[in-house]
Amino acid sequence: MNVSEIKIPQMFTAYAERLGCVNQLNHTQYFCEECDQAFASAWGVSPGSMSMYERGTYFHCTYCGKQHYKNVAYLKNNEYCPNKVRLSLKTFKDLVVLEVYYDAVFFDGAYRVRSRRGKETFRFDIAKQTATFNSWLNKSPVHAIDIGNPFELDLFQDSILRFFTADSLVVTNRKPELVAFIKELREAVQNKMEKHFGHKIKSMYVSSGTRHGMFLTPLKNIAFRVTFPDAHNLSEMYREHISDIKVMWERHLITDYSFIQQAMSIARKGTDFITAVITSTGLPNKAAVRREIEKDFFEYRRLVESFNLVKNYDYAIRMYTTIKLILNKQQARLDMKNLFNFLHGMLVKYGESGLVDLAENAEKINIDDCSRLYDQLTKDSKRTLMDESIRIRDLHNWMAKKHREQGHKNLILDVPDYIINRLSMQKEQIKFFLPKESRELVAAGKELHNCVASYAVAMEGHKKWIVLVANDKGKLVACLEVVGNALVQAKLINNQRLAKDDQLNTEVISWAEKANIDIKTHDVTIPIAKQVISA
Repeated sequence: MNVSEIKIPQMFTAYAERLGCVNQLNHTQYFCEECDQAFASAWGVSPGSMSMYERGTYFHCTYCGKQHYKNVAYLKNNEYCPNKVRLSLKTFKDLVVLEVYYDAVFFDGAYRVRSRRGKETFRFDIAKQTATFNSWLNKSPVHAIDIGNPFELDLFQDSILRFFTADSLVVTNRKPELVAFIKELREAVQNKMEKHFGHKIKSMYVSSGTRHGMFLTPLKNIAFRVTFPDAHNLSEMYREHISDIKVMWERHLITDYSFIQQAMSIARKGTDFITAVITSTGLPNKAAVRREIEKDFFEYRRLVESFNLVKNYDYAIRMYTTIKLILNKQQARLDMKNLFNFLHGMLVKYGESGLVDLAENAEKINIDDCSRLYDQLTKDSKRTLMDESIRIRDLHNWMAKKHREQGHKNLILDVPDYIINRLSMQKEQIKFFLPKESRELVAAGKELHNCVASYAVAMEGHKKWIVLVANDKGKLVACLEVVGNALVQAKLINNQRLAKDDQLNTEVISWAEKANIDIKTHDVTIPIAKQVISA
């Protein structure tokens, strides 16, 4: 039965493809919907612009003179973009279907614009608990995807509905109509689910956000809920860029998604969502585990890693709580592989109870430094580590000393000029500079009695930057760790907080402001007045 339909005669006023930057001019070709003509233009470099150029806020067609503002689709070469669309919502006994018919345009070389006709179908089969996306181009099949899988993100880049953004004419002029259509679709699915399962279904509403257009995030969530009717809605992270969603998975230690197929199969046989996840991941079906998965489905992987480390249930829950805290606090700095190699190694040395104590004191022992040092110890050094009796609180200093005693292979750090120019600074009594070779880090570690030498590999890979701080006599007084645009460590001699030296604390705050670096560490104390201004 046809429930609703929306016809859209025009999606954008013009289409554009960036051709590249030549002689400091950004060249772009356009296709004007008003007169069906293609033309090109070049925009100049914007001084100080990070992207090195800017396009105008509006432009005129060189053929018909129409001014184009905002409602322009910027495409890649051979990327299809709809110019006419028809949305059709249909319902059957246990089935809700969204059909999308469209005519598309695309750039096929310079000044060549071509057209194609396509169709997309979203099928929500309530009885089978399946949600599929199929697409055709000129009647030839292109995609067939099970979109109920939360780890399936191809929908966001494959569906033509991704163009229903704020830049499209239809969203600009007919947004309430689209909102009503999405609501009608959502309620049609929910009503059929309630009728089929015989009970109320929790709200399936999620905000569309701006990244994937008005339709795709709600459609993804509806598909997930059809597959797992009793689950919570998908995380709001699904409104973000695909790369950001994958970063969120990485924060939860998720790198393998194969289990989800088993979980989906189990759920389709009538098992509740949490039990399906627990069964397919091998987790114990106990209250604390169920509670964490109910709060956040993606926590399953941190739980799995915790139970892989320690078998005792109570220890494993404590380990999970600690790992969750460590990852949420230090994610930007931690190397996951190094961290878990270190924890597995310390399990052999200290046993389950000792490992839990070590993890719970992660901040005191500086677990990031410890895991990096452990990774860089030689086999002989690791054997000595296992043989000697070392208190957990002394572990960092023991490994730092052993690391310094090892033979050192010098690395050329090859710091980019723009990093040197940004982070190096000469002040009246203080000098900020970056080492050029790893032996400078070794010398700094000996002088400051810390493990800064272990950062050489991270600097060589341009993952982190170490900024050394010297006084007016050339004596090293501190070292700083910068990740991205954030200062994440600032240490005096013997790993003391930099804030213990008021003058250096003030100098580093000034340096961070000039270098446009955010201070993300308690090693530096920011005056309340500056915190208020920043807020």
